[in-house]
Amino acid sequence: MNGTRIRAGAGPKRTMLRAIGPLLAALVLAGCADSGDGPFAVVPNSTSTDASPVAKGPGTTASTSATPRPSGTTAPPSRSPEQAQTLARSLALAPEDWGGGFVKQSTYEFAGETWTDYAADCTQQTVPLPSSIIGQWVRQVQQSDAAQSNALSSGSTSAIVHKDTRGARDQVQNAHQVKDRCPTRTYTDGTQAKDTPGAPQPTFAEADEVFAEEGLMYLKSGGSPYAYVVVTLRKDTVAMSAYFSAPGPEHMADVRTRATQAARLMLDRLLRS
Repeated sequence: MNGTRIRAGAGPKRTMLRAIGPLLAALVLAGCADSGDGPFAVVPNSTSTDASPVAKGPGTTASTSATPRPSGTTAPPSRSPEQAQTLARSLALAPEDWGGGFVKQSTYEFAGETWTDYAADCTQQTVPLPSSIIGQWVRQVQQSDAAQSNALSSGSTSAIVHKDTRGARDQVQNAHQVKDRCPTRTYTDGTQAKDTPGAPQPTFAEADEVFAEEGLMYLKSGGSPYAYVVVTLRKDTVAMSAYFSAPGPEHMADVRTRATQAARLMLDRLLRS
């Protein structure tokens, strides 16, 4: 890390839409608990724990390093499930990576056993994880808004390691599909996410794919919507996503900056692994 932090600033009869996957966990919004029912939610498994060690970056020992690429080729590295899981945990961001004032959400970090899909009417569903996934980790943080004691800004990062490049490509492709077919998504707690077309697409020269989406989150309880941004990157067999949200659409520029910088930090960690 070197002290780096984020600065503020299918067939035609298919009835389910494959979501981005467990890219992001439940959001902590005003009036919305982090219960796993939020946007891009992933249900924690029995290994979830707040006491798990926070990895600062990919390890370099033999037990965590992937098999090196053959000289002169661009083939993605081959990883065992243990190596993939260790890598995924090392990429997800801890509170201090986001900057001052961030803390762990009550459900802070975990791998998931299911991920979110969307039915034909764009309501949230859960399905088993695809078999292509061999490692994954999610971390969630939040920051209190001094001006609104009941309103929270929240961030979430996830890393998913697939067996092969095809699985990772499918994940990003499915994210595009959900965005195109479900511009408005309804979650199990009644929250609605409404996509804003034409989201700026950040440039990451080292990434194989980049996809950003943004919009407004409307709570069932009412009130001002939350601005949210999701930035998804793919490098070889690894897909990473960064989410950030803040109360009030006027904060979209800052939300966009934080999500983009979080994605940048994860990609830098991967490139150093």
